[in-house]
Amino acid sequence: MNKPTIAITMGDPAGIGPEIVARVLGETEVRACCNPVVIGDPKILARAVELVRSPLSVVIVPTAAGAGTNPSTLDVVPSGELPAGALMPGTLDARWGESAAACCRRAVEMAKAGEVSAIVSTPFNKEAFHMAGIMAMDDMIYFQQCFGGLNDAYMVGEVAGLWVTTVTFHAPFRAIADLITVEAVLEKIRSLHRVMQAAKVIPLRIGVAGLNVHSGEGGMFGREEIDVIGPAIMKANAEGYAAVGPVPPDSLFLNALQGDYAGLVCMYHDQANIGRKILGRERPGVTLYMGMPTPVLTVPHGTAYDIAWKGVAKHAMLARAVTMAAAIAERTSGGCYAPGKTGNY
Repeated sequence: MNKPTIAITMGDPAGIGPEIVARVLGETEVRACCNPVVIGDPKILARAVELVRSPLSVVIVPTAAGAGTNPSTLDVVPSGELPAGALMPGTLDARWGESAAACCRRAVEMAKAGEVSAIVSTPFNKEAFHMAGIMAMDDMIYFQQCFGGLNDAYMVGEVAGLWVTTVTFHAPFRAIADLITVEAVLEKIRSLHRVMQAAKVIPLRIGVAGLNVHSGEGGMFGREEIDVIGPAIMKANAEGYAAVGPVPPDSLFLNALQGDYAGLVCMYHDQANIGRKILGRERPGVTLYMGMPTPVLTVPHGTAYDIAWKGVAKHAMLARAVTMAAAIAERTSGGCYAPGKTGNY
């Protein structure tokens, strides 16, 4: 059986991306499920291979065609290259942001050309990214822009058997309440249901978080649950979706871990990611960027400048992202894995 070719971007060169890539390509489970090709700076990747004492040899390849088949090599398509000796690990620099962005652009070009079946992105540093003059709010939006999409990407995370999405993502806290509308909540319930259904999740039941403390306590602490979130859940139920709530945010993950539901719709970034990251300390999770023509996955952690290039970064989450990308790529070979409004992945 032909294995899918997966593009893995180097990410921010000053962060932990290069070293976890070097580690993950030595894993038998990764090599067994796909042909991985790395997009990045060959010099930096060779340095990372040396750091983690990997037996892999770095081999420069011009395209992904035929790459990734030799388990003793780390095949890299050059992109985001830096001048020799320029890298200063654990520091902020516009050059690192542009390097990560260049790897992203090259991976998208390869996906558009049909060279790869999915993309796995190691972390960007958003501050370095913006220092480089790139105005996209985050890496998900940048991938969307590179694919030519307009405002249809969304995030789904999985950890410990729980599937999580957010109504708002990277937004200032003051703006969150105004971004939460009946249609926005309803669409996230629909979208998460599609993803869980495609992943054959049981039970296909979704808990929807409230926004306010105690889910507003009957309007005492805010009316978003009464005026927006509750009506969206009622509409979802009328459409046949098994959604419950608004659930008090401090009970959402606890109830899910007890088996009340396997899907969670959170109202904002930290409401979802605090729980995900706590669970992810023991069990590797993964983040999926949905709504694009090609599956894009990443890890639910950042560049970790504080430990970068010390040889201690763990790579289990990246391994999970690559193996899940391979599984999704196989499912999408005959059709869409989780179609959105436009029919894209």
